[in-house]
Amino acid sequence: MTTSAPVPARKEIQITGIRKHVAECVTEINGARCGARSNVWDTAVHLNVWILAHADESEHKKFVKHMEDPVNVYTKPAKGRQ
Repeated sequence: MTTSAPVPARKEIQITGIRKHVAECVTEINGARCGARSNVWDTAVHLNVWILAHADESEHKKFVKHMEDPVNVYTKPAKGRQ
């Protein structure tokens, strides 16, 4: 019985969902971060509205925008080999 050689493979990343956007207030108050977070949206446009509203309400000035891309890693045969 003959054994075939393993087929070379490569790993690839595939985006598997909708990008998510969220903002967080990182203004320090008495040595600790505020920590207020916006809702999660599928577009970054809403983040600026939330940031401006939070800044108006609290007079906080420092924020961080976060973006997440859900991804999976999968394996497929290397080119040139089937």
